[in-house]
Amino acid sequence: MKINPDSSSSSDSSYMNNNQNVSSELLCKSGTKIDTYGAIQEPEYHTTEQYIDPIIEEQLLRKLDLRMTAWGFFASFSNYLNRNNMQNAFTMGMDKDLNIDSAAYNLSVSIFFIGYTMLQIPGNILITKTLPRLVLPSFAVIWSSVVCFMPLVKSHTALWPLRFILGLAESPYYPGMMLLLGSWYKKEELGKRNMLIASGIPVAGAIGGLIASGIAKTMDGAGGLPGWKWLFITEGIIGILVGVSGYFLLPNFPHNTPWLTVEERRVAIARMQNQGIHVISNSYSWKTITNVLMRPYPWLLIILWTCIIIALGLCDNIAIILRDLDFPVAVANLMLTPLYIFGAVASILIGWSSDRTGDRAFHIAGTLLWVSIWYFILVVVNHGDNPATLVLVAAYAVNGNASTVSLCLAWLNEFFKTDHNSRAIAIGFINTLGMVIPNILNVKLWVVTDAPTFRVGKLAGMSVGIIGMTVTILIWFLIRIDFMVPKPINEQRRRIY
Repeated sequence: MKINPDSSSSSDSSYMNNNQNVSSELLCKSGTKIDTYGAIQEPEYHTTEQYIDPIIEEQLLRKLDLRMTAWGFFASFSNYLNRNNMQNAFTMGMDKDLNIDSAAYNLSVSIFFIGYTMLQIPGNILITKTLPRLVLPSFAVIWSSVVCFMPLVKSHTALWPLRFILGLAESPYYPGMMLLLGSWYKKEELGKRNMLIASGIPVAGAIGGLIASGIAKTMDGAGGLPGWKWLFITEGIIGILVGVSGYFLLPNFPHNTPWLTVEERRVAIARMQNQGIHVISNSYSWKTITNVLMRPYPWLLIILWTCIIIALGLCDNIAIILRDLDFPVAVANLMLTPLYIFGAVASILIGWSSDRTGDRAFHIAGTLLWVSIWYFILVVVNHGDNPATLVLVAAYAVNGNASTVSLCLAWLNEFFKTDHNSRAIAIGFINTLGMVIPNILNVKLWVVTDAPTFRVGKLAGMSVGIIGMTVTILIWFLIRIDFMVPKPINEQRRRIY
């Protein structure tokens, strides 16, 4: 039986019912035992690598890049655009229409992150047990729909629950996407794909202001609606279109994606087995939890992630610094666009270099050392009271640090490659605490009233750069000596779903 590679519109359940024999045959050829009930037993991995047809592999990668990686870029774009449009809406009159003061605005921003931390681990568990091509696009449609409903609110207190729900809906996307990428791409392919998808975030930062400016000039008052309402509607519709397209573009896992040919599926499975990567979910148990929490690597990566986010504080506050250095507000905001674009390009280049050399540790450590040097310069020049030119150059130099977050997740996929469920929980766990801890610390380290010098923040950036570099080298050393490296959790039976 042949499978039409363009049959993405057919349902996954129909595919499994009609092609059970094909899937079983392919899995068996890849060294996996399957019983008559569809239960998958422990794979019998070959001592030598299975042959992979390079032509079919190139065809498979092209499909994955045009579908999964491309969709991930636009989903990241939508995710960040809809998360961070509050500041644009605030300046377009939402503050007056909803009577939002500074405290109410800060709460509206903060309450998002409460929801954002709650579904990252449950979301990854859900993805391993269901179909990613249904789960991830559905969350994209939900978060975009929530944004479309925001123009209906009449007060800032009605806005808060929507911001909380928005955080819940956006929560499973990024860790889920990183889990899915690690289930398809090999080590030497994963870094740059992670970067390409993550680059949607700085691109959204660069374009978000331009979208808001265009709407303010052309749509304010259209249909009797103020510009800030059109902003939410427009960006929400963009996200809905991205989400719906995901139902047709995204894969599931190598063994149950309907738009692969027979040969492509065989190659996809062999590629993962040759790398020792498990992509079939076992039942969750306390062994899964302890396989994550009792290893040093998740905890060290949380420290590393915290250092990376804190070290990005200069870029997060550059508009405020330039404004307080007497730049016009419009000019200060406009200068963020090339900064974000530069960060996206730098991230992709670092990811490409990491894949090409097969190195994660020294790319991360080297970047953090570079960041620490620039913060040291900012601290010592005029005791932190720096001229605008130096601050702007330093912001460009530091901005490449954003790439190391994606490299950390690529590295994590390699740590936990032998157990699919442990990998899912580890990604969600690290992404959750890695977002919460630095955002709490940044409130004290990068205090707005310290602008434009931000001496405490600059000292913190210099310090966490050194700490993060040290932690990275420690992780590299522990892996080299095979210290408590995560192991597969053996169960008698594994099931596809």
